[in-house]
Amino acid sequence: MTIVFRTKEWLSLPQLVDAWGFELARVGEEPNRSQKALEHVLLEDIINGRLDHGGPLHDGRKRGLYLEFGGRPHFVDGHEIQTLMGDPSFSSHRILIMKEAVLDFAKRREIPPPSWWTDRTSVSTDAGVTTKDAHSIGASPTAAATHSARPRGLRPKKLEQVKEAMSEDIQRNQKTPDDLREMLEKDLADGYGVSRETARKARDAVLSEISPEGPKRPQGGAGCK
Repeated sequence: MTIVFRTKEWLSLPQLVDAWGFELARVGEEPNRSQKALEHVLLEDIINGRLDHGGPLHDGRKRGLYLEFGGRPHFVDGHEIQTLMGDPSFSSHRILIMKEAVLDFAKRREIPPPSWWTDRTSVSTDAGVTTKDAHSIGASPTAAATHSARPRGLRPKKLEQVKEAMSEDIQRNQKTPDDLREMLEKDLADGYGVSRETARKARDAVLSEISPEGPKRPQGGAGCK
């Protein structure tokens, strides 16, 4: 039945959990267990803002999450959803997740993406990996060679997203430049859902733009690993 989702650009959280969790269930495993686990990690990433910048570009910013209000979708950040979930009347059916954000989530969590958004299509994820016809990619020497030959290292697209997210956190007074400067790289990487290298380079770039003196860190090395 998930084939009906193929042309959808987004799904509600329950729709995604129900269909994708069923696909992720191992042979002999109750789908309900896989669905509950998927819902848990999705909500964890949502409230930590890791899906905020995973969607398509809109008004100069990538948006991965929407919230349904009055029958219409509206942009929302993950931390706002956490607040709304404290209301007993809130329904998770109002949480809408963009296709691009789902594919990026699957890449980061190293799990198979939803079949309806990968089979017989070409989808470029935020990580820069293109999947063509999931049923035949394993048998395609060309596809395998392209994937293995992709240069490793920093992903400019992800770097720009993290820089933007850090700048917005400062503008919204959620963090100060000193907060950003003094964060451990591990905490920084976890908070923005990227590698330590990407987090470090994004922080250095943001702090350099704020202060002409550059991204100086305390003598104690609080910003190091």
